[in-house]
Amino acid sequence: MRIAMIGSRGVGSNYGGIERVLDELCPKLADLGHQVHVYSKADTGFTGYNGVQSIATRSIGGKHLDNLTRAIFALKQAYGQYDVLHFHALGPGVLSLLTRLGGQRSVVTVHALDHKRDKWGTFARMCLVGAERTLIGSADRVTVVSESLRRYFAERYDATAEFIPNGIPNKQHVPPGTLLTAHDLVPGKYVLFASRLTPEKGCHDLIAAFNTLDATLLAQSGMKLVIAGGTAPENYLAELRAQADPERVRFVGHLGGDELAEVFSNAYAFVLPSYIEGMSMALLEAIAYALPTLASDIPENRAVLGDFGTYCAPRNVADLRRELDRLIRSPDAAFRMSNRMARLARPDWRAVAARYDHLYRTVMRRPRAIAAGAPVNA
Repeated sequence: MRIAMIGSRGVGSNYGGIERVLDELCPKLADLGHQVHVYSKADTGFTGYNGVQSIATRSIGGKHLDNLTRAIFALKQAYGQYDVLHFHALGPGVLSLLTRLGGQRSVVTVHALDHKRDKWGTFARMCLVGAERTLIGSADRVTVVSESLRRYFAERYDATAEFIPNGIPNKQHVPPGTLLTAHDLVPGKYVLFASRLTPEKGCHDLIAAFNTLDATLLAQSGMKLVIAGGTAPENYLAELRAQADPERVRFVGHLGGDELAEVFSNAYAFVLPSYIEGMSMALLEAIAYALPTLASDIPENRAVLGDFGTYCAPRNVADLRRELDRLIRSPDAAFRMSNRMARLARPDWRAVAARYDHLYRTVMRRPRAIAAGAPVNA
């Protein structure tokens, strides 16, 4: 089957959660016999894997319209050339209206409720809510990455969305290397934040909390805070750098491949104080490396970590500081958490790919409705 993936920056870019999902999912779909083309930015560096191919696609309109306009150009190229167009995220997903009108089969995966992101103004939030309504009535099937998202669509729109969770990647620990050396980091002596640097991830709260930890505790433990990630709004990164105590915080930039493995493998613990999530790939990677993990107490993070992690109240710097202090002061408890994390059962990506394979085949067997009518994903 020929599958087009539309709505990401592409495999190999490692930009954010959707890109990490495709990095894991697409090769597994190819192993199942599918030909998968990912419509991408031109500079991802991906050279191909079996049936997976990156197709460079242009975009216009600046950072707020980059992904949507790339999806529009991708749709123009892909329409009628594939068995299924698989859109990722709400903005690109709205294009399923056009696929429905023309009889092209489509699937939309919702990774998070984008209208809840702090970066959007009132008009943009209204557009994103409108996108939800549109894709529910247009796509052949809608999938979501968390149970809370499935309930959201059921309760708000009385619509069925299929819950297909993200898988845990298969990761191998690597020894400390040039990245740690370059940033004067000691293995086991840093707390790691690794995610996109956007406000809803709460990195500014984490820096504020770490800045005010007891100086004697940090001196005795040797603990640092490592911030790994790229950013969409450049002014936000500048604000984070200005906020951070340079003696306590290290910015290591956007990492991928061996460097990302190195920084995960040698961390003391992982922290993600985010405000909203779908199913965080960063948390799943922390699990894959069996890292003691502190996350914000939101349903989506609870669904991933269960009783295996520790939690702080979202948007609460004082509570985050208390939990960081407790985590750093308790290496024995952190070690026990790591052992429990190593036993946490989650689906691997081959199982996830098999779920999507079944979904695509189901879509292909169903009669295709054309033009307006009742929702076809019910």
